[in-house]
Amino acid sequence: MNNPNWSDRILPIYYAKPARRNGMSGYEDERGNFQPSVSHIQEVMRSLKEKARLNQWRRSQGAAANRACQIGKLGHRLVENFLKGETVSCPPILEPHWKQLLPTLQKIHGIRLVESPVFHHYDGYCGRVDCVARLSALPEMAIEFKFSDRIKPIYPQQKMQLAAYTAALNRQYGTQFNQGLIVVATPDTIDVNLIDSSELNQSWRQWQSLVARFWAQDLDVA
Repeated sequence: MNNPNWSDRILPIYYAKPARRNGMSGYEDERGNFQPSVSHIQEVMRSLKEKARLNQWRRSQGAAANRACQIGKLGHRLVENFLKGETVSCPPILEPHWKQLLPTLQKIHGIRLVESPVFHHYDGYCGRVDCVARLSALPEMAIEFKFSDRIKPIYPQQKMQLAAYTAALNRQYGTQFNQGLIVVATPDTIDVNLIDSSELNQSWRQWQSLVARFWAQDLDVA
């Protein structure tokens, strides 16, 4: 890596490729073991009311919803390139967000992992963690980046995602992370949210319940 802020205790990247099985989207590891992704499970397990509300929002937003999705994808790509010490060229659509986020990215050090698949074969899911590192004087932990048009409350689904990734990291690598960060970049400001051990444990229990209900249903529906 060209970034001097990487740790000398880098976590090895697990091989995985995107895959679909039985109507489920997720990742397949090098041994052919498949797990559905956290995002797929959360999407499938939304209530009918939540799905209707989300579809209504997408229709009402139109081009704005597509723009937000584009900003999110570009933003994650730029964060990955920056943390790996690669050349970063910010497209105009992302410039306001990037200007707010960059000072925080420059405080990240002790990087051990960036954009890597994580599997939790025991509970039956997988994901792709944005980063494992330290921010300023905080201990090392999983860090998730979000891009938004404005500051909003951190949703329970986002906390469950972070808890799921943290548990998968601990099971896959034998680490003992018990906190996490959700960093939200908007065109006007940056919002750094530390999810402490108590809140992360609560979100983990909620996630375990959700993923258990997912696997208990008829997989033809999933």
